[in-house]
Amino acid sequence: MPVFLAKLLDQITMYRLMFYFLLGLFFLTTILSMTRVLSYDPLDIYLSGIYFLTICNLSNYLFSKLFKTKSNLESASITALILTLIIGPSNFFNSIQILTFIALTAMLSKYVLTLRKKHVFNPAAIGVFLSAVIFNTGASWWIGSIFTLPFILIGGFLILVKIKRLEIVLSFLTVFLVGLILDQNFSIRPLLASPIWFFVFVMLIEPLTSPLTRRSQIIFGGFTAILYFVLPRLIPSYPYGLETSLLIGNLLTLILSPTSNIMQRFIKKEKIAKDTWTFYFEPLNKFKFIPGQYLEWTFPHKNSDSRGVRRYFTISSSPNEKYTSITIRANEKGSSFKSELLKIKPEDQVATSGLYGEFTLPKDKNIPLAFVAGGIGVTPFRSMINHLLETGEKRDIVMFYSNNTHEHIAFRELFDKAKSEGVKTIYVISKRGERIDEKMIKEKLSDYNKRVFYISGSQSFVDTFKKLLSKMGVVNIKTDFFPGYATAQP
Repeated sequence: MPVFLAKLLDQITMYRLMFYFLLGLFFLTTILSMTRVLSYDPLDIYLSGIYFLTICNLSNYLFSKLFKTKSNLESASITALILTLIIGPSNFFNSIQILTFIALTAMLSKYVLTLRKKHVFNPAAIGVFLSAVIFNTGASWWIGSIFTLPFILIGGFLILVKIKRLEIVLSFLTVFLVGLILDQNFSIRPLLASPIWFFVFVMLIEPLTSPLTRRSQIIFGGFTAILYFVLPRLIPSYPYGLETSLLIGNLLTLILSPTSNIMQRFIKKEKIAKDTWTFYFEPLNKFKFIPGQYLEWTFPHKNSDSRGVRRYFTISSSPNEKYTSITIRANEKGSSFKSELLKIKPEDQVATSGLYGEFTLPKDKNIPLAFVAGGIGVTPFRSMINHLLETGEKRDIVMFYSNNTHEHIAFRELFDKAKSEGVKTIYVISKRGERIDEKMIKEKLSDYNKRVFYISGSQSFVDTFKKLLSKMGVVNIKTDFFPGYATAQP
C-alpha cells in the first residue's frame, strides 16, 4: 500500500471511514439520477436519505434514554445511509410509513435483540426483513449498478484494509462465484450491476455481528453465501435472500465468536512516559482475554472529530492484574477522543466490546520470538511480558522497541526486570539517528531467520517492517496495528 494512503487511513476510524463512504455513495447516486444516468427521481433519494438520518438518530437517542445507555450518532447515521441505499427509491410521500417502520425497527433491534448486551443482528438487515415479512415490502438493493461499482470497489478496498475482514469477503465471493457457475447463471455483465458488492463490503463485514478470528470469518462468509443459494430452493421465488442469509449468518456468529459488551468503570490514570498515559478500569462483568488482544472502546462526546467516538485499544494489562488498563499517547494536537479521555473522572463508565485479535503468543513455549514495537505499539508486548513474569513462564524473546526520544519509552522498569527472565529489550531512539534496519537485526539476532517476528505499531510501521523482514528471508511474521495513531518512526 502507498505510504500516503497508509498515513491517511491511520488518521481516521473505521466507522468514520464507512460513514464517509456511504455519504459519498448517497451524493453520487443523487447526482447520477439528476443527470439521468440512473433512472430514479433524485428528490426521492434525497428526501429518503434525510428522513432516515433524522428518524434513526432521533429514535436511537430516545431508545438510549429508555434503556439507560449512551447513544452513538455515528452508528445510527451509518444504518440510516445503508437503508437509504438499499430501499426504494420510490415516491417518498407514499412510502413514508414503511420508511418510518424500517428505521424504528432497525434502531430498536440494537437494544432489544441483544445477547450479553451486544446486538445480535445487523440493524439494517433486520429492519428490511421485518418490513418484508409484515408489509411484503423489503429492500430493492437499487444501489447495485455498473455505474456505482467503481466507487463501491474503491471504498470497499479501503474499508477492508482498515477493518481486516478480508477472509470474510474472499470466502463469500469464492462460494458465491462457484454457486453462479454451478447454477449455470454466470454472466459478467449482470454481476457488475449486482448489489452483492455493496452487501459484501458494507453489511457482511459489520464488526459487531461478524466473527473475530480468521478461521471463523472464513466459515461465516462461506456459510452466508451457501444460504443465499439454498434459500430460493427451500422457498421457491423467495426474494429476500441477501438479508435473510445475513441474519442467519449473524446467528452463526454467536456460536463462532461468543462475545459481549463489557462496561468498565474508570479508576485512575497515570503518566508513565512523555505524552503517554495508562488508564485503569474495573470491569463490571467478568471477562477473560489472552495477552495481545484488544477491545473496541466507545466513548461518546460532543463535537467529535473525524476519528469518531470509537477506538480500538490493546489491553496493556495482563489477565491476572486487578484492573483492565489501556495505554495511549496523547499530546496537544491529539484527537477529540483522547482529549475527552484525559478528562475522564473516577466512577465514569466506558463501554467496550470484543475481544478481538490473534496477535498472541504461540502455544509452543520453545519457539524463539522477536518483537518489533513502534512507539505506543508496545502495549501488547507489555501485556505478554508481564504475564510471563507473573506466571514464571520462560521464553526466548528479543524485543526491538523504537521511540522518537528516550523520554517516550514506556514500561522500561518492567522490561528491564524481564531481562533476568530471558526477555531482552533493545531500545532504539530515532532522534539519535538510530534505526531498526537489516544491519541492526542481523547484528543483534544471529538466528533471526529461525524466529517468529511480531510487529506492532501504526499501519505504515507494520508495513515497513513486514517488507524488510520478508526481504531478509523471514517467513514467520505476525502483525498488529493501531488505527488512529500517528505513524511511528522505524
